[in-house]
Amino acid sequence: MTNPSPFDEFFKNISSSPEFRALTGEKTTNSADFSFENLEKNLREIEASTAKANDLMRQFDTNFATEDAKKIGNSVQNGNDKTPPKTGKPTDDELKITIEVRRPEKKNPETWGFNGVAGMTDLKRELNESFIKPLKFKFLIEKLRQNSEKNANEKSEKNTELLEKLYSEYEKFKISIPTGMLLYGPPGTGKTFITKKLAEEIECGFVSKNMGEFGSSYLHQTTKNIKDFFDGVKKIAENEPIILFLDEIDSLLSARTNNVDSNKAEEVSQFLQEFNALEEAKNLIVIAATNRPDHLDSAILRSGRLDKKIYIGPPDETAREELFRMYIEKMGRPHEKLDYHELAILTTNYVSADIEAICDEVARDASRNLLDLIDEAESGALTEKHLENHKITMEMLRETILEMPSSLKMVDMSIYENWLAKIS
Repeated sequence: MTNPSPFDEFFKNISSSPEFRALTGEKTTNSADFSFENLEKNLREIEASTAKANDLMRQFDTNFATEDAKKIGNSVQNGNDKTPPKTGKPTDDELKITIEVRRPEKKNPETWGFNGVAGMTDLKRELNESFIKPLKFKFLIEKLRQNSEKNANEKSEKNTELLEKLYSEYEKFKISIPTGMLLYGPPGTGKTFITKKLAEEIECGFVSKNMGEFGSSYLHQTTKNIKDFFDGVKKIAENEPIILFLDEIDSLLSARTNNVDSNKAEEVSQFLQEFNALEEAKNLIVIAATNRPDHLDSAILRSGRLDKKIYIGPPDETAREELFRMYIEKMGRPHEKLDYHELAILTTNYVSADIEAICDEVARDASRNLLDLIDEAESGALTEKHLENHKITMEMLRETILEMPSSLKMVDMSIYENWLAKIS
């Protein structure tokens, strides 16, 4: 049995007191003494009871009715059950906004850039023509300009001059390069992965940020975090091209309603202000991702912000074949002859994250017997024969697919069709 809390004891003392029972109409042992004949005595008793009640209320205010408790109570009473933001100064750790730049290294040509993206032929063609080629050309010109200022020689000057003329001819067509893009679609379809591969194709730095990381329980600190982060990224982009990937953008930029609180409105306003200022950062490309485009604030979808909107859906049959090859064959996992076409058919409506999880699970199963041989290896009893036939098999893959259904079973796919129809 749990011990009663201080509040339980406090409430018990109040509710069992004669004063409380008298106020609620409950008969008390001395209620018969209350009469006009004993008026003076009863007045003194009432005065003493009032003093005791006041003393009890003072104890309640001191022990329980703190400022934070009052704020929470008022918040709930007004229909807003969110905890009010803290006041005061956050610690150094709470102030820290980290910016990590990943610079891709070309280790394996087979998986470098879009070579490592299964299927999505139309998407890759669209990105290559409208995004990658123009940006690579632009960044090349800027890099040559910087190098020619540092290491001027006749040959480099001639090359730069010719490329400048070529770029000048291209610019005459006034083709705007989209520097803001929204990737939307169900979870697990590879939005983050595609963005990383895009950074490899362009050969630029990659900065990733989950929008929920901006949040702070301190008043106005989220707004400051947003400003500090964008200031930091723009500074990095002064020296090199950067892709900024903003994941789960709906967690910060969800649609505003009539009941939105002032802090939320301030955060959205600050983000949009910082986003507009990104035009000054010529080397910065922003790609945002969301699983719930229908939750987004309409302001971020206006022209000049996330102009290009691309749906990333489940992989088709060809892409699923390539995914199995990628996660088994290209990764060098030991396997017997596999029917990738059958695997693709068995995983209809599976997303890339599902297929990766299946391959990881099968690899664990296939390698489990090797771990059981540690004792033999330590005792010197291990032979070459013990190391044979530890491979991923079709039967193992079939069984694992049956055990791991598609994650899309939990997703309402009409969300994306309806949203696309709405913005078209």
